[in-house]
Amino acid sequence: MKKNYLLMLVVTAAISVQAQENPCPTVSGIRKTNVVNNGNGTCTGTISMNILNDVSNSNPKSVRVEVIAGGSTSVAVVDQCFLASTVAGGASYSTAPFTIPCGSVITVRVTRHTASNGVCQGGTCGNTIIIQESPLPVAFASFTARRNGAAVLLNWQTSSEQNNSGFSVERFANGSWQEVGYVASQAQAGNSDAILSYTFTDPNTIKGISQYRIRQVDLDGRSKASDIRIVRGEGVLGKTVIYPNPSLDGKVNVVFEDATTARNVTVVDMTGKVVKQWRGVTGNNLQVENLPAGIYSLRIIAVETGEQTVEKFVINKH
Repeated sequence: MKKNYLLMLVVTAAISVQAQENPCPTVSGIRKTNVVNNGNGTCTGTISMNILNDVSNSNPKSVRVEVIAGGSTSVAVVDQCFLASTVAGGASYSTAPFTIPCGSVITVRVTRHTASNGVCQGGTCGNTIIIQESPLPVAFASFTARRNGAAVLLNWQTSSEQNNSGFSVERFANGSWQEVGYVASQAQAGNSDAILSYTFTDPNTIKGISQYRIRQVDLDGRSKASDIRIVRGEGVLGKTVIYPNPSLDGKVNVVFEDATTARNVTVVDMTGKVVKQWRGVTGNNLQVENLPAGIYSLRIIAVETGEQTVEKFVINKH
């Protein structure tokens, strides 16, 4: 009985010591910082991170950081070793600048090593973290487009910007999106956490409907488009515009007079049957899809006032 008790103590002590050592570095807050487009397809930047646990309680007392561009077979473009008697948990570290092809997926490999004569030697264990590129490093707080005589005035605000070069203003014409202007970012070095306001005026005398979007462009050349805003043509009267009318694919877009009024919208076919219905619609654009060929009525009732309007449109299918 006494022998078994002593054995239990030895095992418990061994488990306790193993749990305290925690030899692998645990990291968080890994991020790509200070990225600059070199103009030749390459980008230069640094990697910063936080090391959560102390790694000084066993012989290896250094942390090696490798930054790899692309897949696992790519060569490390940075091989940096933090050498110290203690790699303190909670401390922040940054790599030296590295250069990689712009838009590369970045892998960060963090490994615990042995420090010997100021050199990292022999990895023992570690972890690998892939930095996922942000799909849209700009957060739009608002985006509006409205006609002002023979021009269209576009306004947008951003609540944050990261690595942002500027904004390409695009209008849909002749079956494709075309740039009609460019507005540079107001963010210092492309980064900001403050509300920033932008405006652009597009000379536009198109009689029909115009579609606009803002394409945000990164410093590394990548881009992402915003939502689409629709503006009625110059001189177009009436509170509601339906296009295309007639439609050849069973789909039409409805442009309302303003984006603040709540509406109940109903689509009725030639027999008086309700085929589509929406309640409390806000915004200035509604898309109606999957309609068979025929003549339809679009009934719109303003929720607050009860005012009703009716518009006709035609679906022709080949």
